[in-house]
Amino acid sequence: SLIDKMHYTPEEIVALYKKYHTPRNVIKHMVKVAKYAKKLTKKLSKKGHKINKKLVEEAALLHDLVRVCDFRELSLKKLKQTVTSEDLKQWLHLREKYKTIGHVKAAAQILNKLGRRKLASLIKKHDFFEVDNLKTWEEKILYYADKRVDGYRMVSLKRRFKKGKKRNLRPGESLRKLQAIEKKVFKLEQEIKQALKAPTKPTANH
Repeated sequence: SLIDKMHYTPEEIVALYKKYHTPRNVIKHMVKVAKYAKKLTKKLSKKGHKINKKLVEEAALLHDLVRVCDFRELSLKKLKQTVTSEDLKQWLHLREKYKTIGHVKAAAQILNKLGRRKLASLIKKHDFFEVDNLKTWEEKILYYADKRVDGYRMVSLKRRFKKGKKRNLRPGESLRKLQAIEKKVFKLEQEIKQALKAPTKPTANH
């Protein structure tokens, strides 16, 4: 059973993709985010920050597990893969089941049920609107790495936001609120850059 295991194996992560019929382009995005998050984690760890490497990588590989909940439309052309009737059935089911809460909370709910509470609460924080609630390095790395990968290409925040305006603007949200959040993400980027430039923290001698 996967319950209360410390971490998932790569096979178990793939099994979750299969179970939820995660589209191939979404998996590619998560793999790219995981690669970048891993790189940041490594650099920050070298500076003496304590970071749960495994947890960050897992969260990056699962953060968009049920992204299909929030697709504007199920455009089969855009998916660039052969879509089976099984895929379609699962996607329609997920969209119906989670339409009121969206893919972030849906993934957190799924992982909570699997007994992975820490992982669930980390994934919850990658939501664009959670920028004020990022406390740990794990949360900051996952949030930031996700914002730097558009599809499966590394892009600057500037470019990502230009493209993301349409995607992130929720019904009834003001553009001003969106811009205020973008400002905070740039601040987060500065915080990460400064942490990477700072002198290495001395580790406590045991």
